[in-house]
Amino acid sequence: MEREIGIDQLVAAMKAVDEAGRLFEESLAVYEARGLKRTGGDFTVAGGSVQTLQGAEEMALGARRFLTELAVLAGFTAAGLEERPAGRAHTLRAGFPGVAVGGSRMARPLLEPTLKGLRLLLDADLFTPAFKAEVEEVLRAEAATYPAPSAPRVPRAAAARTP
Repeated sequence: MEREIGIDQLVAAMKAVDEAGRLFEESLAVYEARGLKRTGGDFTVAGGSVQTLQGAEEMALGARRFLTELAVLAGFTAAGLEERPAGRAHTLRAGFPGVAVGGSRMARPLLEPTLKGLRLLLDADLFTPAFKAEVEEVLRAEAATYPAPSAPRVPRAAAARTP
């Protein structure tokens, strides 16, 4: 039986995702050191401090969770048991949502560690073209796109009356 993803490919992807996650964590730390807060009235503003922190955290945590998934598949593959986690290879090739979702929230310009982490993911020889397109979209975006300005908002007075 031919392996869906070779161990060398998994190890290379793990190294790329690990370093990208470290870089995303570095960006998160920079935002926090700048005094950005997770509370405030700008939670509805794409690229605001709340959304930027949320986006940076989603990218960092997403990379860490994804690294664990890669490690599980690498362990099964190294043991010759790659059939055990059936379908996992296909799922892992699709990447992780923290990149697109997190990147859509963050203020522009993105910090250099974030840019480096995204480029590492693009260079990894594991991901589907669809995931790479999502990464490229985050890199090309000139502004945060989530939440959309047209998204329905609950006025503060109405929110205060809600039980």
